Amino acid sequence: MPLSDVSMRRVEIKDQSTAGVPPLVRSASVLVRRFQLICATMIADALAGEDVVQLEYGALVCLEIEPGIDQRHLAEAMGIGPSNASLIVNRLQSKGLIERRINYDDRRARELYLKPKGRAIWRRLRRKANAANDQVLAPLMPNQRELFLDCLVRIIEGNRAYARPGAGRRKRVSQGADKYIRGLS
Repeated sequence: MPLSDVSMRRVEIKDQSTAGVPPLVRSASVLVRRFQLICATMIADALAGEDVVQLEYGALVCLEIEPGIDQRHLAEAMGIGPSNASLIVNRLQSKGLIERRINYDDRRARELYLKPKGRAIWRRLRRKANAANDQVLAPLMPNQRELFLDCLVRIIEGNRAYARPGAGRRKRVSQGADKYIRGLS
């Protein structure tokens, strides 16, 4: 049986709390989208009432891991576009959580660093984010959690060329181009 036939099998859910809910389709893209929704919701819940949102927290994590990273590399590390990274950096700087320093090797570039207030927020929120991540993986046995994360890393690394911000979104077509395209058909 071809892999596509196997991957499109439906997963019957035995839990009675999901009665009436359509079964899950065993397709990587469908399941990963659902998984992303679960992760985003749990992290957003963990950060609710805080002064930072999910992407801002993600930037704080990146700057803790790699102090001095520039904005372009921050965008790449977070899997977002440079313009979104710029907005996030501006918000974090206006909140007094990060600072930009001149890169003396390339005076046009700015290195990004956590300020003490940003590091304190990162440390406080890290416990909440870790608890949310543990909750996401709670349905798995401990050895399955590590295997699952290893598999995710392998899949992401193996498909790095496709990890482009905005990929898969519909492109807006100008009205003039739309009329031209319809005229061709």
